[in-house]
Amino acid sequence: MFMRKAIHGRFLLLVVFAFPSVSHSATAERSDATTLLLRLVRVGDQHVRDCWSTDGEPFHGLSAVRFDPVGAIGVYNGNPRNSSGNRLAFDDFRVLLCASSDRPEDYAATTPSWTAPDVFLPEEGTGGDVGWPAVEPQARPGAYWWWPGSAVTKEDLTWNLETYRKAGWGNMGVIGIYGVKGEEERFIDIFSPRWFEMFNHAVAEAKRLGMNIDLTPSSGWRMGGPHVTPEFGEQNLVVENGRIEARQNSAKVKRAGPGGEGLTINPYSQAAVALHLDWVDRQFAEGNGAAPRAFYYDSFENPGNWCPEFLEAFRQLRGYALEEHAEALAGRGDADQARRVVCDYRETLSDVLIGRVEQIVRWGNERGSGLRMQAHGAPANLLDMYAAASIPETEVFGASQFGIPGFRRDPKLIRPDRQSDLVNRFASSAAHVAGREVVISESFTWLRNHYHTALSHIKAESDKLLLNGINCIYYHGICYAPKETAWPGWLFYASTQANARNSIFRDVPALNAYITRCQSVLQEGTPHNDVLLYWPVYDLWMGGGHRELRFSVHHPDWIETTACGEAGRWMMENGHTFDFASDSQVRGTRSGGRTLRSGGGSEYRTLLVPAARCMPVETARHLLALAAEGATVLVWKGLPDDVPGWHDHAERKQRLGDLLAPFSQQAAGVHTVGRGRLAIGDDLAGLFEIAEIEREPLVDHGLQFIRRKSATGVSYFIANHTAAAVCGWVGLASPCRSAVLMDPMTARTGVAPLRSESGRAEVYLQMQPGEARVLRAFADKSIDGPAWPIKQRVGEPIVVQGQWAVEFTEGGPVLPQPFSTRELKCWTEIGGAEAERFAGAARYTIQVDLPEPQADGWLLDLGDVRESARVWVNGRPAGVVVAHPFHVEVTGLLQAGENELAIEVTNLSANRIRDLDKRGVDWKKFYEINFVSHMYEPFDASGWDAKSSGLLGPVTLSRVETKELR
Repeated sequence: MFMRKAIHGRFLLLVVFAFPSVSHSATAERSDATTLLLRLVRVGDQHVRDCWSTDGEPFHGLSAVRFDPVGAIGVYNGNPRNSSGNRLAFDDFRVLLCASSDRPEDYAATTPSWTAPDVFLPEEGTGGDVGWPAVEPQARPGAYWWWPGSAVTKEDLTWNLETYRKAGWGNMGVIGIYGVKGEEERFIDIFSPRWFEMFNHAVAEAKRLGMNIDLTPSSGWRMGGPHVTPEFGEQNLVVENGRIEARQNSAKVKRAGPGGEGLTINPYSQAAVALHLDWVDRQFAEGNGAAPRAFYYDSFENPGNWCPEFLEAFRQLRGYALEEHAEALAGRGDADQARRVVCDYRETLSDVLIGRVEQIVRWGNERGSGLRMQAHGAPANLLDMYAAASIPETEVFGASQFGIPGFRRDPKLIRPDRQSDLVNRFASSAAHVAGREVVISESFTWLRNHYHTALSHIKAESDKLLLNGINCIYYHGICYAPKETAWPGWLFYASTQANARNSIFRDVPALNAYITRCQSVLQEGTPHNDVLLYWPVYDLWMGGGHRELRFSVHHPDWIETTACGEAGRWMMENGHTFDFASDSQVRGTRSGGRTLRSGGGSEYRTLLVPAARCMPVETARHLLALAAEGATVLVWKGLPDDVPGWHDHAERKQRLGDLLAPFSQQAAGVHTVGRGRLAIGDDLAGLFEIAEIEREPLVDHGLQFIRRKSATGVSYFIANHTAAAVCGWVGLASPCRSAVLMDPMTARTGVAPLRSESGRAEVYLQMQPGEARVLRAFADKSIDGPAWPIKQRVGEPIVVQGQWAVEFTEGGPVLPQPFSTRELKCWTEIGGAEAERFAGAARYTIQVDLPEPQADGWLLDLGDVRESARVWVNGRPAGVVVAHPFHVEVTGLLQAGENELAIEVTNLSANRIRDLDKRGVDWKKFYEINFVSHMYEPFDASGWDAKSSGLLGPVTLSRVETKELR
């Protein structure tokens, strides 16, 4: 039987017959007893890609195929069976002509080379009242920087760091993970002397470039490795026959790289943590390792819940022997006793774990490095665990919803995870209360399925994180890859793929410049929040059940469905600012008259207790002491009436009742306590009036905000994520003698229009959906400088029509042929077959004839852009747009008569990855989990529809005139 199919004018002749020689392994998908069809990966290679039968019979047992040097003759040797398990005999051979669908560019080693948008990016800030702050490395975004197989070289490390620094990153976190198939000879065991030679080079190069390097003190995540023996591994609590027993589990380092495989340490055990840190010390000493800016502790994904030291720690912390209450710990017997004993177990587990974090922090500090840490997922008081770190870090997993017109959110491409602003605020609250300057977010994980994340998605999610108090965004992330390797390069399975081979990288410098400007402001000064919101964790720990409670970002009901979460959302919606506080953080707060000062030095106007049922006597006593010293303490929905835990609970409950008795007779009202007040009520708005907490009127216009304060005034970051534009006077709660408006996307600044209305300062704001502004309100200072322009569109917009010349400028796999069109539509529909699989940029050029431009200015609206654009007018750069609204001010660039408009649009890489999978190209070549979809299923883009790409329009020009304010 002969099969004949051409590909690039070639045929592969494949002979299949029984033969004993074994050379290279191959995979088999389908065959039968008479015909086996093998398709090669590429001409000249020695690997088999696929096997089919002609009648669809499943094939099993292909063991090896040997090819001659040019890959033309294949020899089969194996043990094939059909689906019934019967062996299949090959009594003769068949000669097949097998067409290869692979193309030379699929495996060509290339170097990414995008034209940087430097001509559109203004100089970085140098400070001053109307200027952007000078930029330190930590003000730039960061990235998770995975080293697959640690198969790195000095030359390529330098190329990676220079590439990402030029694109706007300032912080890189090194994580050694599993490797790339075919690169085994280059693998380097993690923390070996050779590995530290590479790491030291990266640290030195980062310093030269003005970047920070962080390091996970293990491979992958969950600390551990080959040095961890079972007695130092994780343990789980088991109660059997009235006895507490510890069972070893087999938890291993996740996504480990070469040399880092092994058991996970017991994260609750002082001895296990010391064992691991001693091992890391020895590796550093042997390799003369350089100190990172910070070590990194990833989200808590350890399945254990016990340690050998637990019973003794419990006895010391809780005052009784847990082993004498084993049945209660298992949730059996008296229900009240059970929930109290379980609460004590949970609190002790939290205390022990935080003690281990503090142990790691001390170790890092002694070596000149801090600790970046994600507390979420832990069965601990998250606020205290975050605050124990040098740099607290939260995480976002999945995509948020935005009301911005044109913002695309296809449910098929998005995980069902529920996003919670409140969860993210736990990390920023801990940072604010503890006085930490920087708080990080692991960002953009699974915003969409691979290669569907646009810069507009990243920009909106960045705004959301900044609004929640994050001031250093880390992309998740970037894989190290050699300078020259085949597209799509080396990849991590759960990444935004913010690497240099992804087409969105072309305009990412503009987005990173935006993030840097925002972060430079939000790292200045100190937090400016009015309310400390008490988190009643004991209500959760006393809530029944047994074993530990884990506070995860993936399942946020632990905060979203509680009264504390309800109070937090109400404040966000009604223009009030707050930070969460734990019991220990409340007890560390001091009163300075009517002002509260946290242990880290942040100031607040009041403290709110939201419907807490259980409270330690020590916390309640301190609340009354704060009030006695002049503070106003607010209690929403009643005073607590119970204490947590078992030991002496009746006596402690009596003491709590006696302490609060003077205030319990009246369900609501204001009580004088020393120089201050205790206000109790069911109406939050009424309580805030009592405390004289002024709300920010910004929210009345649908705007969201966060504030920082300094010696001269207050800086606001403001975002409009609604479907409506804002254009008008907006009141401020801050005293304001003068104000400066700043656009972090364009870097434009100017003195803002300001007026006083009913004793309150008002600023004139114009913000389209999707836009953000920084507003600096100066309390006692008059600012001189250029005025912020207030303009309005006049007349009907002019639709740009005519013949568009479209030329593909850079990208791949190959540049499609140019074409002309009078109708703006997706280039996959009108650009031919190569355009359908293309990822990169195309330039749209058109001549626009204008009469004498009788206007103060012009605004160019690009309409629907897939996905970012650079604009030139008459050969002069006008702007780069990466997110909504896709418009550019072109004032001063247009002339009477003929004008040339050029718009260079960059699309996503989805169509290019789709093409690889449609043709069966073997690019998923990674060990361990390899490459999966956003739903953790095998990744296959072959069934995707072609993704819309290019300039879809309509493109319009609008006259704008200066608006006179009254």
